[in-house]
Parts: sequence; structure tokens; C-alpha cells
Amino acid sequence: MLSANEKDIKRCQSLVKEMLKNKEINLSEEIIKKVTKDIMNISYSTGGDYSDSVITSYTKTYIEKMMNQKLLN
Repeated sequence: MLSANEKDIKRCQSLVKEMLKNKEINLSEEIIKKVTKDIMNISYSTGGDYSDSVITSYTKTYIEKMMNQKLLN
């Protein structure tokens, strides 16, 4: 997340929060911030950027994995 600025972080956090809400996943603001940071780091480490489409794509995958883990436990 080296090149992210505060505007990027806020925008990405808003996207992640909205997508979680749409899946009826309620998390605290603290956890949403951590999830957003994870997603942004994944994007950065794979050569992606922080555009809405990229963050949305990674968030969808992140949520699916999170839900699958919950079902398996």
C-alpha cells in the first residue's frame, strides 16, 4: 500500500463497507479498516492499482473466501 494516499484509503474503505453491507455482513469500523488494508495490500502486491474496478474485484473474492471459511468452520 506504498503509494496510497488518504483519499485512496477512504474511497476504498467506502467501497468495501458498501459491499459488505450488501452481503449483510456487519463488521466494526476497526475491522472494516483492516479488511480494506488487506485488500489494498493484495492489489498492490499483485501489481494492481486502487481503482474502483480493481478494489471491487478483490473485495468480491475476499468476501467469498471469508464466507467459505465461515461455512467450513
